[in-house]
Amino acid sequence: MSKNNEKPQSQFHYRTCHLCETMCGIEVEHDGEQIIAIRGDKRDVLSQGNICPKATGLQDIHTDPDRLRKPLIRERIDASKKSAGDGWREVDWDEAIRFASSGIASVQRQHGTGAAGSYCGRSTAHNIGALLGVNLLRKGLSTRHVYTGSTCDQVPHNFAWHHMLGHQFFATVPDIDRTDYFLMLGTNPKVSNGAMMSTGANVHKKLNAIRARGGKTVLIDPRRNETAPYCDEHHFVKPNTDALLLIGLIKSIIDNDLSDLGRLEPDIQGLEHVIAMTQDFDLSQIASATGISVETIVRLAREFATTENAVCYGRTGVSMVEFGGLCLWLIMVLNIITGNLDKPGGLMFPRNAIDSLSATRSSYDRYRSRVRQRPEFGGEFPMAILADEILTPGEGQLKALIAIAGNMVLSMADGTHTETALSNLDFMVSIDPYLNETTRFADVILPPAGPFEKPHYDLFYHTYDTINWAKYSPALFESPDKVYTDYEIIGELMEGIRIKREASFVKRLRIRITTWLSRRLLSVDRIIDLGLRFGPYGSGINPLSRNGLNLKKLKTHPHGLFLGELEPCLPKRLFTSDKKIQLAPAPMLDDLPRLKAHLQTLDAFSDDPKGLQIISRLTTRTLGWMHHSQRLIKGRNPVELIIHPEDADARAINSDSLVRISTQRGAIEVPVQISDDIMPGVVSLPHLWGHNRPGTRQRVANASPGASYNDLMGVQSIDELTGNAIFNGVRVHVTPIGVCDAPEARHHDEDVEEFVVRS
Repeated sequence: MSKNNEKPQSQFHYRTCHLCETMCGIEVEHDGEQIIAIRGDKRDVLSQGNICPKATGLQDIHTDPDRLRKPLIRERIDASKKSAGDGWREVDWDEAIRFASSGIASVQRQHGTGAAGSYCGRSTAHNIGALLGVNLLRKGLSTRHVYTGSTCDQVPHNFAWHHMLGHQFFATVPDIDRTDYFLMLGTNPKVSNGAMMSTGANVHKKLNAIRARGGKTVLIDPRRNETAPYCDEHHFVKPNTDALLLIGLIKSIIDNDLSDLGRLEPDIQGLEHVIAMTQDFDLSQIASATGISVETIVRLAREFATTENAVCYGRTGVSMVEFGGLCLWLIMVLNIITGNLDKPGGLMFPRNAIDSLSATRSSYDRYRSRVRQRPEFGGEFPMAILADEILTPGEGQLKALIAIAGNMVLSMADGTHTETALSNLDFMVSIDPYLNETTRFADVILPPAGPFEKPHYDLFYHTYDTINWAKYSPALFESPDKVYTDYEIIGELMEGIRIKREASFVKRLRIRITTWLSRRLLSVDRIIDLGLRFGPYGSGINPLSRNGLNLKKLKTHPHGLFLGELEPCLPKRLFTSDKKIQLAPAPMLDDLPRLKAHLQTLDAFSDDPKGLQIISRLTTRTLGWMHHSQRLIKGRNPVELIIHPEDADARAINSDSLVRISTQRGAIEVPVQISDDIMPGVVSLPHLWGHNRPGTRQRVANASPGASYNDLMGVQSIDELTGNAIFNGVRVHVTPIGVCDAPEARHHDEDVEEFVVRS
């Protein structure tokens, strides 16, 4: 406050919202100490002022009293095991790092380096410090026990890119700005804002633009979701039959001589195998299995193949299913055989300002897991086997874990099984800002700096750009307390582990020297600068060049720097050894008999009068750890089961019913929403809720717990091709068990209400 009692003048800070790959630009109004408001940045080169509601919740995360500012160490009642009665002690950073590194190193000295492992959650990819730290973590731990949240979501995409294009992160992105026919499967971009398709929270406007220029948009999904009103057509499809539908489209194109590989024809191998594959499937069988008529399949195939610029795109509805790997392969095949790969208006490839592909390795089946013999992919194993690797005795058993930026108890199938596994670890380190459902099993929690206390650059999510651009966001606030970024925490931790694990004095000294040098020479900003200088828009080794892009120049563009439209780049940029596109990789062809066998089970299920299939959904205001924002979770309870009127009537379910959803794995209880926007035989429930477990410190989230969708899922059920977890299309039973409170009601503890008023 000034001497004249005048309020501090507003200042404006511009940065990229880091909540998802949409990368919206935000304008943060503040007074130098506190945030006043968060709005869309109208001058942002990508989002142009568009943001979703979630971005405003960053203000609540910044001020949340439950967000950890200092490390916590578990105080065990019984030194030999963890228990619900254990307490937590706040400590300084030196003690926390020593304790954490000693615990991990002790396990590795006793049982070998392979006894420790790492888990990186979804938020790691949104945080450049954590992302850069992953390499330090994997090299320092020297273990095969590597797990990430990608195998709960997107790995079928990566699997297709690896086997067809040669690199798991050589991502294909729909050129939504120039396409004339947009075919979407299993996606809701109006709510997700364009998952793996970075558009800046304005997908609905881009869909309208397609129609305005005479094009067409088609959505295929078991729910008439929020994107449907912006489409020319919506077709219901039975869950977990998208692979069959895609085969039907490809078959129709081939049988009617509509295939055209375009300019890439000399660079494509395997078309004959795709043609042979389609002959094993009958369109009438496919129509019966999917619920989409033969006439519609043939028409959509013809429209897609004969439109000059067309693109097919799918997301979680086709990746988080039993045949996710085949779905994403077949989407690629559909685009390729119609000449829409690497073509404006089709599937394109961004040219990132920092070339991260050359710094990452793409691999498959170099070694296998101890439990269930799963092949590694990209140096990691599926999350579905993590708990069993902890609980199964024997050589190579996972006994210690470093977990970063993820809440696996709620995001992985069978949270109860995950809880049992985590409680059996000898030692666990969590790098996370909250004491949540997963970190409560840790021995030490190391909280990184808050979202406005560190710089940001979207190193990973520029992989999904719909335009070429770059943007750097400096830190906004300096914390009054000592804070560490994720990169600093991981660096300190790995130095401590390696030193405590090493018996040789000379090697310990070498570790100290090299770590000291790397800290001073390779800060996050220095790495960004070097990446820009040696990227496709930089000047390389010429430090005197004024033309190339570097961090200093990028900082002068707070709203981002436009680097051009997506341009064709194949076959030059292919990562395959022979520089050919592999249209029919052997692992995909080998998985087709499993899909054929699946056809035989569909009729049996359709005859079950009680059987339903469940699909997950996002809501417009929530995204996992944003449940800590009161402004986002207030209002009507979003954790409701959507059910079709026919299915509700058959089960005596009313709009005020409380129902039990059950599988062989477990059961949860939720209210319902009866709607004909869901197809008969299908129900839908939001995922990533279930804040009703004891021992957490998250008042806002716990006051509106919802129920955990993933407690219905089993870890034994995975896509056999890719190892991805199955969350959609699972068979459930739904029964009424009583009457619930008014849907609009919200129940908050008094201390939460008081916190909201104070804020």
